[in-house]
Amino acid sequence: MYLGAHMSIAKSIALAPERGEAVGCEAIQVFSRSPRMLRNTKPLALEETAAFRENLAAHHIVRAVVHANYLINLASPTRNMLKVSRIAFVEELERAQQLGIRDVIFHPGAHMGKGEAAGLRAIAQSLDWCLSRAEAPGVFAVLENTAGAGSVLGHTFEQLAAIIEQASFPDRLGLCVDTCHTFAAGYDFRTRDGYDGLMRTLDATVGLGRIRAFHLNDSKGELGSHADRHENIGKGKIGLEGFRPLVNDARFRELPGCLEYPGDDAGYRRNLRALRSLIEGYVPPKKTRRTRN
Repeated sequence: MYLGAHMSIAKSIALAPERGEAVGCEAIQVFSRSPRMLRNTKPLALEETAAFRENLAAHHIVRAVVHANYLINLASPTRNMLKVSRIAFVEELERAQQLGIRDVIFHPGAHMGKGEAAGLRAIAQSLDWCLSRAEAPGVFAVLENTAGAGSVLGHTFEQLAAIIEQASFPDRLGLCVDTCHTFAAGYDFRTRDGYDGLMRTLDATVGLGRIRAFHLNDSKGELGSHADRHENIGKGKIGLEGFRPLVNDARFRELPGCLEYPGDDAGYRRNLRALRSLIEGYVPPKKTRRTRN
């Protein structure tokens, strides 16, 4: 697995690869825009997207993924919110295409009281709408599993499989597995048997071949708490050993695994060291230089 973290795009998204190298990333996750605004997004400049692509290679970043705006709700029962969410998601796909990134990770959506079946159907229909309109033929829409608080959908892999089954472009849909969300949703993978059981469940529902990325987060909440609260690796309820089978799984060697917590350089360095201490036969890279960007 190519290990990394979510990097800031402050000042310019083109600076994210250098920031990633500075904390020891092989992979990075970025927002392509503000994660807190749905409208009036400033277009990416050609110079910026070119610099981003060049900097990925220059700073030895093997994989990069985009995380979509948090406010997008492709299951919204409100007509205006659904329209705004769909347009924003089309923009996310197109911005990823411009950046040369193949994966846009997104939270499936919340049904807001309309029920699971209606919400799952709405997400599938929204994905059809977006994928048929976006000028982004090389980009996958990557569903992230959720912790399942409130009416949020996607906290079981059966729900995610149902979205994919109802969608018209299943070959454009992938999965991002968030370890904190998985644990909070009630899947216990802290032992070898538990991990193998989780993999069997994934294979029987969405399929292991559909996994395109991982979010590597420990959990402040207990098993099955549905609490989306991340923690430092090894300091939460999953614990350090709970990550050992995953980071050594050869099936995921070419996939990115990105930290999202604690969001600062020192914390990322510490958590990456913790994860790499679990990898069998791992050889530490040469010391990376820091950046002030």
